[in-house]
Amino acid sequence: MTDIYIISGFLGAGKTTLIKTMVRSAFRNKEIVVIENDFGEAGIDAGLLRECNLEVTSLNAGCICCSLTGDFEKAVDRILKDYAPDAILVEPSGVSKLSDIVKICLKQEDEGRLHLKKTITVVDTRSFEKYLKNYGEFFEDQIAYGDLILLSHQEECQDKIGYIKDKIQGVNPEARIEAGFWDSIPAAVFRHGPRNSKIFRLEMEEAVSMKPVRIRGIRPKMNDQKMGFLRRHFARDVFSSVTLEWKEPLSEDQLRKRVLNVVEHADGVILRGKGIVASGSHGLIFHFVSGSLNIEPANAGGNQVCFIGTGLDEQQIGTLFSEGKNHENTCMGHNRSAGFGENNTHQ
Repeated sequence: MTDIYIISGFLGAGKTTLIKTMVRSAFRNKEIVVIENDFGEAGIDAGLLRECNLEVTSLNAGCICCSLTGDFEKAVDRILKDYAPDAILVEPSGVSKLSDIVKICLKQEDEGRLHLKKTITVVDTRSFEKYLKNYGEFFEDQIAYGDLILLSHQEECQDKIGYIKDKIQGVNPEARIEAGFWDSIPAAVFRHGPRNSKIFRLEMEEAVSMKPVRIRGIRPKMNDQKMGFLRRHFARDVFSSVTLEWKEPLSEDQLRKRVLNVVEHADGVILRGKGIVASGSHGLIFHFVSGSLNIEPANAGGNQVCFIGTGLDEQQIGTLFSEGKNHENTCMGHNRSAGFGENNTHQ
């Protein structure tokens, strides 16, 4: 999957400047594509970005999260087909809710096309209080769902830095906040780090939502046909989800073995897996899709594990996850099915 980064921030915060900085440092010698969602002065930032020899898909009307959802998906299709980049950077409109953009990217992640690597929010220190007071719903959302928060124009408001950082931590205690000059920030800070647990919870809500879907290839019964419309199925008619509560801490290796044990041995088909568990003083978030398992650190711990697919048995999945340590024997080539009955305790 191609990594995708969202560069959020209110109007004039400095998102385009940040992208140019990241391209010079964090993504040096990488194939990068930028998706622009200009609002108002369409195309100006896209023109600046082309100076860096970047391919830009400009989305000029409205927000990615509403009327441009289809255009965003088409842009991603073309980018993946024509450029196969190492990463995609999305710069949404300054008046977008970051949570809405995240939902769209998570949908692409569920389809096995993109991996939401990081959400970065730029906060303009000069306008912080004004935006917080007048545009709280949008401004706070951009802060709340950021993995990394960078302050801009900080040289003009040095006396307010401490106050602003405290306010940001009040909204999002998990985020890493950088108040230094962007050129001095290590490249790894931009590219790596734990995912905000609010994004995980958002993802869980989306995953288990039961929205109506149309099923192709199924001939409706006579009593399902009314007014010439085909029957609409709900996701629960086709897919099932199993959510487990897991309170005990796990190492990355333990979590990997348990997830793989479920994926490889559960009846039915596992299409998607995700979860957050405690691990020492922090947490671990995992994502499974299309045969790929990714585990990342999280600043906050959690206790939920979710698997989505068809023909799933809740009790069986609970047992397989609990007995995941037996997957180590499978990986080493030992066929010890009896071992599942011998180890029913949590690690």
